[in-house]
Amino acid sequence: MNVDLPAVTISATKPKGKLAAMLADMGIGIVPILEDEGNVDRYVLSKRLAIERRTGSSFLRGIMDKTLFTSAVYLREHFRIAVLIVEGEVNYEYTGFDPQAVRGALSSMMLLYGISVLATPNVEETVQLIAMMARQEQVGIPEISLIPKRKAIDLADMQRRVIEMLPGCGMVAARDLLRHFGSVRRIADADAEELRAVRGIGASKAAQIRQVLNADYESVDTERDMEDAIQAEPGLLFRRAGTLLARQHYIYTEQGERQFVDLVFVNAKADRIVLAELKRGKLRREHAAQLRRYLDHAHESPLLRSFLDKGARACGVLATVEPCEFDPKDADISVRVMRKERIIRVLKQLRD
Repeated sequence: MNVDLPAVTISATKPKGKLAAMLADMGIGIVPILEDEGNVDRYVLSKRLAIERRTGSSFLRGIMDKTLFTSAVYLREHFRIAVLIVEGEVNYEYTGFDPQAVRGALSSMMLLYGISVLATPNVEETVQLIAMMARQEQVGIPEISLIPKRKAIDLADMQRRVIEMLPGCGMVAARDLLRHFGSVRRIADADAEELRAVRGIGASKAAQIRQVLNADYESVDTERDMEDAIQAEPGLLFRRAGTLLARQHYIYTEQGERQFVDLVFVNAKADRIVLAELKRGKLRREHAAQLRRYLDHAHESPLLRSFLDKGARACGVLATVEPCEFDPKDADISVRVMRKERIIRVLKQLRD
């Protein structure tokens, strides 16, 4: 699996180790963790997520010297999501270790300490798993289609499956439409009367098919859509005009973690800079906490520091298209609920 992660940073207790080197080769930034508790092999992906890696032998050694459990206590107390990766095989015969003790340790990790336990066959798979988790934690998780998919057996099967997605079109209707018109393109170009000439296609179904095939696409699918629209028309977000300074602007924390602000605006008249965090869904407490961290570390950005040193004030905006009544309980953070239809209008203008 090819993972391109230039914007991802992982903090590691063994920054010069093989696994960290492999992550760095993938383009991931590696930041040393100076306070190395013992000789633990730990990777911090965010303030809430940390991964501890143990090979089969170090896992058994951790049971014997109790470091597995002291480390579990640390993870539970400092991170909301803690993961233990056990890499490779656990060699019972060579060590003479009781398998029941291993099973007991694994179950206690999950039941007593609340730590998720994953197994990987080798270091290569561990690297890929950590890289994927880092990407999903820091960049985001691509939306998963809920439509079952199977591999098409041939071109005709692909064509049938395209038509089956139209309103009221199952396998039989898709075959009838393709036999009648001869191609997907001709079905798309057919008017309602031509569609009604096919068995089982009535006026209502023909109208629905025409609507799906010809209506403009109107949706706000991603936060990037919101960024595009606001960049083109800042009035979607602000009552007073401002100047866009940056998109996806990164700020380093004191731990060396790189965090990204969706949009940064400057209002010269009001002598302030505005950090905007965009969400498509309902706003939650963790979103305000996230924006608060950005504001607290704004001075770590050379771009923002140039304004702050001149006396500008940093404030934040949480914006969404989902109706909600959210109070961030932070004087520096305001909330904007943008009208989805206005964003769609701007996106259509940009598309045109």
